Amino acid sequence: MNSNDFASLATVQLSSPSRLLVSACCPDKDLLVIITRLGGHDRMSLWKMQGSKTWEVDVSTNSERIVGIAWSPDGRTIAVAHDPPSITLHSIQDGHSERVIPIPTSDALIPQLTDIWWFHQEKPEKSPIPDVFRRNNIITGSAHSVLRTLPLLDQLRDETKQLTATDLFAFQGSQTAARRAPSLPDVIKSWPALHPDPVAASINVPNITRTAENSIVDEVDDTNLDSILAVADRSGHLLCFLDGTYSIGSLKLGNSNTTTTVASLFKNPKSPVLLGYPVYNGVFTDLLPTHVSLSLLQGRKFRDFAKLSTTARELCWYVLRVVEEMRAAWVGSDTTTGARELGTKWIATYEAKQQEDYHVKPSGILDLTTLLVTDRPSEALADYLGSGPQMSERGMQKWESAVTEALVKLRDYSEKRLVPACQRLHLVLGEIQGWASLPTLYTAFEIPNETVDQCLSMLKQAILLGTWLAAAARREHNRFKEFITWLRYETVLLGPSSETPNTLRHDILEVNQYLMSGLEKSMIDKWFMGPVPTFVPQDLGIPGYDLTVKAALRTAREYLDRRDPTETPIDVPLDGFNDKSLECIERNLSALTGAFANCCREIFDRPSAAATRTATFSANFGSDLDQNTSDSSQQDKQASLVRERTTVDPSREDGYYVQYLVIHAPSASNSEHRSFVHFVRQRYGHDDSHVELVMLECCLRRGEEEDDVVGVDLVALEFFDDETIVIVYRTDEGEGYIGTLSYCELEYTNFQPAGYVRLSRESLIKSALQELNTGQLRSGYLPIKQSRGLKGCRSGAVSLAVNGRVGRRVACVLDSNGTTLETFDLEGDEGEEGNTTLDEER
Repeated sequence: MNSNDFASLATVQLSSPSRLLVSACCPDKDLLVIITRLGGHDRMSLWKMQGSKTWEVDVSTNSERIVGIAWSPDGRTIAVAHDPPSITLHSIQDGHSERVIPIPTSDALIPQLTDIWWFHQEKPEKSPIPDVFRRNNIITGSAHSVLRTLPLLDQLRDETKQLTATDLFAFQGSQTAARRAPSLPDVIKSWPALHPDPVAASINVPNITRTAENSIVDEVDDTNLDSILAVADRSGHLLCFLDGTYSIGSLKLGNSNTTTTVASLFKNPKSPVLLGYPVYNGVFTDLLPTHVSLSLLQGRKFRDFAKLSTTARELCWYVLRVVEEMRAAWVGSDTTTGARELGTKWIATYEAKQQEDYHVKPSGILDLTTLLVTDRPSEALADYLGSGPQMSERGMQKWESAVTEALVKLRDYSEKRLVPACQRLHLVLGEIQGWASLPTLYTAFEIPNETVDQCLSMLKQAILLGTWLAAAARREHNRFKEFITWLRYETVLLGPSSETPNTLRHDILEVNQYLMSGLEKSMIDKWFMGPVPTFVPQDLGIPGYDLTVKAALRTAREYLDRRDPTETPIDVPLDGFNDKSLECIERNLSALTGAFANCCREIFDRPSAAATRTATFSANFGSDLDQNTSDSSQQDKQASLVRERTTVDPSREDGYYVQYLVIHAPSASNSEHRSFVHFVRQRYGHDDSHVELVMLECCLRRGEEEDDVVGVDLVALEFFDDETIVIVYRTDEGEGYIGTLSYCELEYTNFQPAGYVRLSRESLIKSALQELNTGQLRSGYLPIKQSRGLKGCRSGAVSLAVNGRVGRRVACVLDSNGTTLETFDLEGDEGEEGNTTLDEER
């Protein structure tokens, strides 16, 4: 037995105990992920197969343990399942958290997560006829088709990417901590959405893939398109996400009367069909899978709805940020002072001076009004205008620029950002309303029609309030300019200079109006204070009748068809509208947009789970298992290692599968210290199954003689590709080896034990061992093809991770202490000695 058949890439001595997960190897790159325990929390690090560490990050502040990882189909993202339950996506470039995937809420608490998978979807062959109009699968006349023709909304400042001291002064590559995740409100976090696409939502973003010469955008990578990210928990539920981000609900495998977990999961690469293997009560596992068909994912309707949800999320998040920026500019925030506070603070300081220095009743507005009418200031006001705060030329310029900038921002943001974004949202929700009117779509998606109508009503209010705010800000700005001009005029009059001021340049009426409703308390405050608005358009004087062109033409025809042309035309009153009624109308945009965001998210919340809600299951549940199996499985369960590989049967039509199952179990006889590896090959389809079995004893033949064998201890195994399996074994002398054997070349025997309604994996092994003891089955020895000795792994458990993709055929072994990591090239030159030994500190 040659022990140097593989090339050793590296031997790394880790500084602290680590874990190597089964899915640690990147499918299309020479990279692997190692989990390290530090300070009661797991850290994730990315390593090259040659032994150098690329980065290391703290995956989450709330995560105590990493349950599992999965690689995205494009190999650029790592999905991580945590305990306590959470799901995050990390960039392969530097490990920073790109997104936190919201877990669907339910009445019951989410139990511990157990495993995670990310399945790709094979794409159909593209048509040889090019899409000359570049429709990109967008239906003409749909909301997205109209949004493509509209001008892009202005880009907002992204405050989530703030520079830190490390970003400014550290050398490139020295950053080890993860970037701070964007601070999103809960309503945006829990919104079901695909990967963000601001351009599809008609929002401008910098495009780094667009060249300056020809403005041609690079081809978009659609490898993750229609992929499914599945996460299993301890209650047997599968949380599914389309494209790895869009929540499509949860599935329950197994019988609700028993405690169920998911042993493994497989997805048909060409259709949305999942094959799950439930584990009942933690002791027996179905031999045949439970078929789950997500038929709603086969058409384009579900993805079109997901795109609408994503676009609505982008626009709603845009509206929330626009309103928040306007509120911060006018009212202020935790770190900035609002423009409205400057005038309030100035008049409050003057009234305090009246009371403290001159012992008179505070009457700031009255004194200013008297000065405006008579040009004769009171003693306190004359003193304050000459030496008060903000009365120097620099102070007045700062005051003027701050208020002007805030009012201009309110005006421009309302007209150019808020109102257009709400109009685009109205367009998206209008299409959702059209979906709700179709019986088939309404039944499948269960769109809340009343909620859609409520959101459309709120959008109309937001559009009216945004337009109203722009007009109010423009009027306030004009009055403020008149006020500042008058204040400068009076300051010159009261100054010691003998210079005669210029003629009056201010409007006394506008200045007086600003003193009454702008200086101390502005009408603009109502747009950011108060309860949620509940007005209707009729309260603003908008007629309640139909204003469409069709209705106007109909009314005109009715008038022209009358026999008496002198008859008085129809007169529509304004329902007693007057300007004074506007003062009592609530107009808090912040409260309105917050309520709208929650209401709008509810529209897409339940329909997003339509694919799993309408899923069809096979009848394979644990209740069909033989009672003897379930009663005895606890004491007879002896399998220590179970691995499986499922593929679509190439010799049959779609819907038929081939599963290879490898189970390592000791002998049922206590008198014999023998262990066996059971290789099971199943072919199953819609209504039939065929089981084949071969048993191999954990022994290796050393010579040509029949009895010249040596027993080995099998400690780890993983499927490598469609033909080979990689194993790690240990001899009686304690020497560890990594080897390969071909499971396809084994001589399988038909195996169908009688007496069971339906087999579990445990009962299959039990029956096979019984037939082996009675001589009905025969066993062989492990046919190792290639092997190589390990430097560690002489005792205890061993972790093994492999990658069998062509060009990336590698294997990684971590010893029981979690400190010695060995990597091998399974396609290396035979006899090549590995000579790379690295230390983590290097």
